[in-house]
Amino acid sequence: MANDDLTIDEVRKMAADIGMTRLNEGQLQELLRSARAARARRDSLATGTLTYADEPAHVFSLAAGDQ
Repeated sequence: MANDDLTIDEVRKMAADIGMTRLNEGQLQELLRSARAARARRDSLATGTLTYADEPAHVFSLAAGDQ
């Protein structure tokens, strides 16, 4: 989906779906700009060649009490 395909009515519905029903028109416009920017960033990522091994592994360790 191209960034320009997203309309204010779709953003209003998206906001209502997640409980953001009290946004004024200016806030909806800001949300529209943000959603378009997020989609543009997502579309520019090279994800076609990613594998499961490319997922970051979050490794945590507990240090002993004396460390």
